[in-house]
Amino acid sequence: MRAEVELFANRSSPVHDWDARWKIAALTTGIAVLSSLQSPAAGLAGVAGALGLLWSGRLPVPFLLARLGVAQAFLLPCLVLLPLTFSSQPFSLGPLTLSGEGLRVAAMMYLRALAILAVAMAVVYSTPMMVLLRALQCLLVPKTLVSIALLAYRYLFTLSWEFMRLRWALATRGFGNRSARAGHRILANVVGISLLRSFERTERIQQAMHCRGYTGQLHTLHRFDGRRSDIAKSIACVLFAGALLAWDRGWIRW
Repeated sequence: MRAEVELFANRSSPVHDWDARWKIAALTTGIAVLSSLQSPAAGLAGVAGALGLLWSGRLPVPFLLARLGVAQAFLLPCLVLLPLTFSSQPFSLGPLTLSGEGLRVAAMMYLRALAILAVAMAVVYSTPMMVLLRALQCLLVPKTLVSIALLAYRYLFTLSWEFMRLRWALATRGFGNRSARAGHRILANVVGISLLRSFERTERIQQAMHCRGYTGQLHTLHRFDGRRSDIAKSIACVLFAGALLAWDRGWIRW
């Protein structure tokens, strides 16, 4: 089973060819700036820059639109609820009384979240997962966190396959619309078996890793090679983030 994040990770584009260490460091700085923006104009500029970065990754447009569309189910409710819950700067829109301050806060939350999501997608979909984790380790992220992320990524598909097998086993044994009490008892047994198998698998994995001398240090065949173009991209990203922050804070006026 191949992960969705690996489908387009081996393509060639300005984002794909960017050294993972420089890319993560620069775009993490950009995300920090995007999360602190306060003015809608700067938020729109941040969204435009993030979508431009995502577009430069040359990923399939229908794929990107589908993923961004799913995110709207979580982002759009903010635009509906916050203007109704704030009480400052009220104005009428037909039968509704909305808050200008609530609308501004909702718009900023939406813009910041959309920009951060676009940047995160550009990083994840343009970098193989093992290379991404190795780059995080090179950037001095604690080895424990990297190991947890590695194991969670690796065995997510194994556990998914295990649950699929349990569903097939229940279906072949005629499990369907039962009474509430009987159905709950069967599901409780299934959950217990799943937890027991997961615990046994965890012990086997730990023993196998110890036998192979794993100490928490991730090793890959990929060799990082920072080039001038990687440094130039990182500097451009940091300069854009700095200009965006200065514009948002009013240090410069355009």
